[in-house]
Amino acid sequence: MTVLLQLDVSPHCAQVALVDATWRDHPQWETGQEQVVFGAESLTDPGNSSSPGFAVATRPDWGPDGACTVRVEVWSDDEPAGLRCIHQGVMHVGSQGAVVGNDQSGSMTELALAAGEHRLRIFADAEASRDVSRVVFVLSEPDTTDA
Repeated sequence: MTVLLQLDVSPHCAQVALVDATWRDHPQWETGQEQVVFGAESLTDPGNSSSPGFAVATRPDWGPDGACTVRVEVWSDDEPAGLRCIHQGVMHVGSQGAVVGNDQSGSMTELALAAGEHRLRIFADAEASRDVSRVVFVLSEPDTTDA
């Protein structure tokens, strides 16, 4: 296992995210009941969506005992023991890598990733989103044929 990044994030609006560094938007929640949201309408191919980023529902940033954080990790290829996979997909990463954290609180951390299409699996430590205190994004090496 290779841990590419590990940080504690204040989950403002009860979410954390991994998004392409050049994307100037954020995955949109539709019902508020989703565990993971992703994608954006393609500007070059309307009707199709790409996945330049993923947001994961977590516990809120404030609880009965005060401020809460969520441990966010980005791994390369391995699976974390004891966590459950809540989503699988593909993430498009451009030439400037990605950012990780919570854009609602203004705390995004840069992550150097190779450009291309990365297979992605997202793991969480709780079944109910309101209890999630650890999120692990697991990325494969990119398919660079279309990057």
